[in-house]
Amino acid sequence: MTEIILHAEPGVVMSWEDFQAQRPPFSIALDGYVSGQSKYSPAGPFANFNHHEGVDLLSTRSTCMQIFFSIKLGLFDSFKKEGNRFAHVFVNDADQDVCLSYWLLTNPDKAAAVRWEEPLARFIVFEDFVDASAGAYPFDDTHKPDSLLKRQAWVFEPYTSARSERRLHSMTGPDLAGLIKTISDRISLFTENKSQAVEIEADPEIIGGGPGWKMIVETSGYGRSKIYASGTSAFVGMRQRSDGNFTYVVGKMSPFIQFPLVKIYNALNNAEHLQSAHNCWGGSDLIGGSPRKTGSRLSPHQVEQIINKVILTATGG
Repeated sequence: MTEIILHAEPGVVMSWEDFQAQRPPFSIALDGYVSGQSKYSPAGPFANFNHHEGVDLLSTRSTCMQIFFSIKLGLFDSFKKEGNRFAHVFVNDADQDVCLSYWLLTNPDKAAAVRWEEPLARFIVFEDFVDASAGAYPFDDTHKPDSLLKRQAWVFEPYTSARSERRLHSMTGPDLAGLIKTISDRISLFTENKSQAVEIEADPEIIGGGPGWKMIVETSGYGRSKIYASGTSAFVGMRQRSDGNFTYVVGKMSPFIQFPLVKIYNALNNAEHLQSAHNCWGGSDLIGGSPRKTGSRLSPHQVEQIINKVILTATGG
């Protein structure tokens, strides 16, 4: 028997120390709920699975792949209560990585028994490659009758729709949990070869940019791939929240691209006078973005100006 209790807390970010002190034993944090590197403590037990802050993203597996490996390698030997697999799972978002991680935790037998030739294995690897590369991995099978990309887009359509309709950041915890469970049901249908397929968005709307990068209106993650495929190696994805603030994603194709993300995070934090480590611009060496809890007050034009000033200074212009 497996019992997974989902706790969805939009925008919440905790330290590893606070997580252990304030959350119950048998707690698992997913994909940024606890800021920092993945960690495990047998005293509890407690675990954090993350691939954002404080890591080399290109060398770090996505959260869902970390969960997959951990299940295969005995996660539930530790997270076991009265002989049954048990965990409290804490999340602050409902994106693709979070939803697949949650599904794996709630379906550990299927995860442990998967064969590499099965669609589920391809699904996990695809999500890992896309998420760990900030959407840069060059994959497009949309010309095929049984396109994995189109089926994956259908699985996560409830999330991408909520994001494009600016409903995501006004969701309560129960709303977010419901969204995750809806997508989890779709993942189950995918594993049973009952999934549908949807067409992938057209080319993204470009609203700005600068040397080597473009700013786009981002309704789903697929616009990033199109930007990279066009020869641009860095991007800023923008969408407006229901409260009037903005959510930004800042990324580049690889660490070899001259787009100084850390300096960009620092400059944007200075512009907004943000000092809290749990509500600020930040991320990894490949991808990051605006504060998860409040979003950003900066307009797209302001963000564009700040980034271009950082680039100019970094290149000695």
